[in-house]
Amino acid sequence: MSDSDSAVASAHGDLTVSVEQLQFMCLTKAFSKTVIAPLDRVKYLLQCQGELRRLGQLEHLYPSALQCAKQIYSFEGLRSFWRGNLIQIGGILPSALSQAFVAIPAQRVVFDMLPHHTAGTYTIASFASGLAGAFAGSIISYPLDFARFRLAVDAKPFPGWPYEFRHSLDLFSHPAIVESPHNAYRGLGVYLAGSILYRSVYMGAFQLALPYIPPDAAAEQSRAAMLLQIMAGFGIVTLATLWLHPLDTVRRRMMIAVTHEEGQYMSAMHCAKTIMQKEGIPGFFRGAGFTVFRGALTSGLAMVVGINF
Repeated sequence: MSDSDSAVASAHGDLTVSVEQLQFMCLTKAFSKTVIAPLDRVKYLLQCQGELRRLGQLEHLYPSALQCAKQIYSFEGLRSFWRGNLIQIGGILPSALSQAFVAIPAQRVVFDMLPHHTAGTYTIASFASGLAGAFAGSIISYPLDFARFRLAVDAKPFPGWPYEFRHSLDLFSHPAIVESPHNAYRGLGVYLAGSILYRSVYMGAFQLALPYIPPDAAAEQSRAAMLLQIMAGFGIVTLATLWLHPLDTVRRRMMIAVTHEEGQYMSAMHCAKTIMQKEGIPGFFRGAGFTVFRGALTSGLAMVVGINF
């Protein structure tokens, strides 16, 4: 590697990333996140509309994703679809560096510490190391995701109504965050549990479907086999996403309530019980259909453009 590349390498394993690669990754990530930011804002509002109504920030539930988008445009204007996207883009580099220099090394250390010579111990070591890596990387990335999400769900209930937070600095200067910085990590435990659940469902479904998925050689020769591969992949991801959705809903509703002293949840269980009592099982799956639609759309764009969304 040339000196102009100014390689950045970790002290663990053979992980090496050049500055050129890092710049390209940041640019492509910024582009992809900006493109899908409007979809993400609609997704978050649909998913958390029950919580927003509980806290008095939403007068009526959205009948559909289209109605949600129309209300955003009517009450807040076109630019508001990208609300929270600035801190999301600003967090790309810190998140990437934390992944490379904190999460991956932590994952490797934990994996090497645990026995992994049999199928059972390898599975346990794999899940434990993945959990350790997710936790280590979240130390930096989670507060950034918290700020991006909170700005995205800060919707105006009426035209001309002020936002609760003007920008991310306004959010981080809120007494709930200043006096208790750990509140910026609200729902982190649920996030880690969700990562285990998603990976378990994904790997389990993949192993079950693997005997019926055509090999790559067949996909290269037959469009039908290639289409079957794509449909199987999308089906597995959709199944894992739907399993994760209730946990993700609990996590995000806890993140919203943290800045409302009277509406805070004592725990994830308390949040789940409140949702069940007031909204029933459908309350856990609000926005799930749009989440699947978003996944299908971004996957299609990724195959056409060649950028991971």
